[in-house]
Amino acid sequence: MNVSAFDLNHARALHFLLEEAHVARAARRLGITPAAASNALRRLRQDFDDELLVRVGRTLARTALGEQLRGPAREVLAAAERLLGVSASFEPGTYEGEFVLTTSDRVAEALLPALDDLLTRRAPRASLSVRTVTTDVSTFLRDEGGLAIVADTARERGLSTETLFLEDFVCALREGHPLLKGAWTARRFAAAEHILVAPRAQSRRGSVDDLLEAQGLTRRITRVVTSFALATPLLVSSDRITVLPRSFAQARARELGIVLRAPPFEMPSIQMELMWHPGHERDPKHLWFRGLLRDAVRAAGLTPPRVP
Repeated sequence: MNVSAFDLNHARALHFLLEEAHVARAARRLGITPAAASNALRRLRQDFDDELLVRVGRTLARTALGEQLRGPAREVLAAAERLLGVSASFEPGTYEGEFVLTTSDRVAEALLPALDDLLTRRAPRASLSVRTVTTDVSTFLRDEGGLAIVADTARERGLSTETLFLEDFVCALREGHPLLKGAWTARRFAAAEHILVAPRAQSRRGSVDDLLEAQGLTRRITRVVTSFALATPLLVSSDRITVLPRSFAQARARELGIVLRAPPFEMPSIQMELMWHPGHERDPKHLWFRGLLRDAVRAAGLTPPRVP
């Protein structure tokens, strides 16, 4: 096919149809009706002399050519956005598109109320999509054009980053817990029953165990869960204790009747990083959204990064 005969306006439709492999979902991302998306698919099939998407049972699957076109279509769309973004300004008050953020549930719980309020006031027509952190952040950011908030320990090479806030930790225990009376020591802390949060449930040991070991102490872990949200119900009904990120714990403490205390030993903070694909470094929309997230961090009372 001669490139001069191809309507470049179809590149966007090609990208979303191939990425979603679903006409209705592609239509939503394109901002058109499913009928219009079906018509776009029909034209693209004619342009490429290939079905591109074929029905397999109740779903659509990409043909061999459709699979080969995914990468080039994505690159064409990204290049067009960079080209237009060189001179285009971003007007949040009239923007009707989508902002995409991926992070953990615990960060979202602490940050979302402030972020939602700021976005509603500053970009009232925009939509927001918040997704759980994917195992391949780099590919997600390249394909979706969004932002990610992850711990610095999960940083991936090849991404642009900045420290968004610092996260420290607190010990959480129920109201009336026996440990609330008497001296709050590392020895008494270690002697209690503990809940360990292990995201992939692949270990029965965490950073707290390393810190206790340095003091000649060990703790007894009687429950292992894969998220901080799963740990909190186990606190209120028992004498178990756990260590939680402060931002998450503060959001839950009043609601559940949980008491928070600083760990009885020094526990370093972790850096929470804002990440994006380098291809969006100077994109006006990206620049604006990054600034909004910084403002949301301050509004949420999270600890900003220390200035050297």
